[in-house]
Amino acid sequence: MNELFEKISDRARHYAQDIYDFAGELIQTESLSGHEGPMAALISDKMRRLDFDTVEVDEMGNVCGSVGTGPTLICVDGHMDVVGAGDLSQWSRPPLSGAQDTDNIYGRGATDMKSAIAAMIYAGKALKDLNLTDGFTFMVCASVQEEPCEGLAWEYLIEEKGLRPDFVILAEPSNDEISLAQKGRMELKISVTGQSAHASTPHMGDNAIYKMARIISGLELLNATLEIEDPELGKGCLVVSEVTSKAPSRCSVADACEISIDRRLTWGESPEYALKQIQDVPGVKEAGAQVVAYTFTDPSYTGKPCHKECIFPAWKLPKEHAVTQATQAAYEGLFHKASTLTTWPFSTNGVSIMGKYGIPVIGYGPGTLDACHVPNEYVKKEQVLHAAMMYAATAVTYSHGKK
Repeated sequence: MNELFEKISDRARHYAQDIYDFAGELIQTESLSGHEGPMAALISDKMRRLDFDTVEVDEMGNVCGSVGTGPTLICVDGHMDVVGAGDLSQWSRPPLSGAQDTDNIYGRGATDMKSAIAAMIYAGKALKDLNLTDGFTFMVCASVQEEPCEGLAWEYLIEEKGLRPDFVILAEPSNDEISLAQKGRMELKISVTGQSAHASTPHMGDNAIYKMARIISGLELLNATLEIEDPELGKGCLVVSEVTSKAPSRCSVADACEISIDRRLTWGESPEYALKQIQDVPGVKEAGAQVVAYTFTDPSYTGKPCHKECIFPAWKLPKEHAVTQATQAAYEGLFHKASTLTTWPFSTNGVSIMGKYGIPVIGYGPGTLDACHVPNEYVKKEQVLHAAMMYAATAVTYSHGKK
């Protein structure tokens, strides 16, 4: 295997500048959620130019390209969409610059996660150049709409396209570490109603805001007393993130109030368990409040309708799993040092792939969390190159382990 690792490393280094340049080209191509079309065209064209065996842009707009035809299917996933640039005055370079210097690549999506997509594609090219795909198929999946609704694209790929990989590498930023888990989450809405009245006679009304205040106090207490704790992921948490109310005027008692909740789920907390906890809060019961999950309905850039309840389960890959072992072996074979296992505090497409469907997921990608969703986003070139090596080597190591 040592000779194989050297070949993969050398081939990735051969394409290093091509990887960096393509990452810059992707950064220069704006791709907000629901508007990934130009980037999808760029990616599919690049795959064809690099002689991928298959390239498909599906009805939802995801781009999937593969090399090899073996029965073991190994996918690596990166989402094409990015968050907005925010306040442009806080950027020292234009957000869509895709600029490079000796060490870094800059711009929106540099870390989250356009550089990773460039690394994924050239990993496939390296595998094809070296004729290493006997026994497996290596598929690159550039997915849509992850930022507003993680897992949505993969629910489509699994349920409607019938895609069932042996495992999936999530190329989200991991700072040169290997991620084995993430918390799940739920986006919930609590609604209460009251009775409006003139503000000069509040006793004649029923103030929905006061009802909600008691609920909010109960939710704060619930967050402080959550009991389930995972050794790696810790406890879940609950945050009231939005409050809105309605009244006929500022001189009236509010007759409606709503709040939004972000509930993070640790390993061992099911969505049903977390929902019942909230429904059992005394203020919720007293007010007869309605507790429901939000539903995501924004269509994809192709116009395909989307409908997903905003419930995203946690996932966790055991340390002794064959995928974990193969990924660690690839890292140690390439870089001649011990790998570091970690978990992600943020949510990913793994909520569907493993959280819902039980397909093993492991995380490895260039960049750091503190560079995501911020002005002056950047990624280290060395980590981008390492990612290209890792995607190719992990596929080979896993495939050899199955023989």
